[in-house]
Amino acid sequence: MGDGKNLKKYLDEKGTNVRKIAKATGISATTLYSIIQKDSNIRFDFALRLANELQIDVNEICSASPFSGTIKEEEIYPTLPDGLNGALDATRVKTYLKNSMYPLMYLFGKNSMPDVDNLLTSFYQLDDEARQEVVETIRLKLQYHRDPERAEQIKQIKGW
Repeated sequence: MGDGKNLKKYLDEKGTNVRKIAKATGISATTLYSIIQKDSNIRFDFALRLANELQIDVNEICSASPFSGTIKEEEIYPTLPDGLNGALDATRVKTYLKNSMYPLMYLFGKNSMPDVDNLLTSFYQLDDEARQEVVETIRLKLQYHRDPERAEQIKQIKGW
C-alpha cells in the first residue's frame, strides 16, 4: 500500500474526509485527491501537517521521511535563486541544514516532528513584535527550566 492509500485509510479511520483535512492543513483538496487516487508519495512537509492533524506518526503516511532512510539529500535541501552574491548560496544553506538543523531535528525524534512543524509554521506567521516576545519568553524559561542533558546534546552539534 502506498502513501495515498495509507492517507485514505487514516482519513476513514478518523472519520474525516479530504475537504476537511485540506481546510485544516492548508493543503489543497485537489492535491490530496491526486495523492490518494494515484497512490503517490506524500511530500514530507505535507505529511507532517497531515500527521499532526490526524494525530498519527508521520511514518504511517510518508514512506520518504528523513527517518525512513529512503529520502534523498536533494529532497531535503532547498534550492536558492542565483545572484545572492554568495551571502546565502545553496552550498552554505545545505551545509547549515546538514550540520546544524538536521542533527537538531534528529534529537527531537520522529514523534515530535508534527509539533516542531507546528511551532515553526506558527512562529513564521507572527509579526516581528510577537516573534520578539516569543524569543524573550523562551530566554526567561531557559533560566529556570533548562534540561542539562539536552543542553549538553545541543553543544555536541557542530555550529551551536
